[in-house]
Amino acid sequence: MANEITIQLKNPPSEATMWQLVLCDWDITVAIHQIDGLALLDVAEPITFEIPSGVQFPLRIVSLQVSKWNEDKTALIVLYEIQSFRPYQWDFDKMEWSDIPDPTYKEVFIPEYGSYYYNVAAERFERV
Repeated sequence: MANEITIQLKNPPSEATMWQLVLCDWDITVAIHQIDGLALLDVAEPITFEIPSGVQFPLRIVSLQVSKWNEDKTALIVLYEIQSFRPYQWDFDKMEWSDIPDPTYKEVFIPEYGSYYYNVAAERFERV
C-alpha cells in the first residue's frame, strides 16, 4: 500500500528472539505505531506501519529494541537498542534535556514510504 512502511531486521544478534519498533515524524509531533498494535515480534517477522497523511519525513526512531527472554523467562534482556528521537539524555534532577550524549542515539532515519531492512550490524536502513 502506498502509505505504508514495512521494516525487517537484517543481521540481528544471533541469540535474539524478538524485537519492537516505534516511530514518529520528523517534527516529533506524531507517534506512529505498527498496524497490529505495539507488540514484541519474532526477529524473523516484519513490522508494518500505516503512515498518517501529512506526516513529515524522514521518520525518526523512538525506540528499536532487539531482545530475548532471560533463562527463567521472567525478564527481557535487551541485546541491541537505538533511537533517533533525542541525541541527549534526560536530566531527572533538573527535569530537562542535558548536554550528555545518549549512547542509544544514532543518525538513522526512514526517508520515505516503502520496504526496508534495518541492518543491525551496519546500523542503517536499506531498501528491500
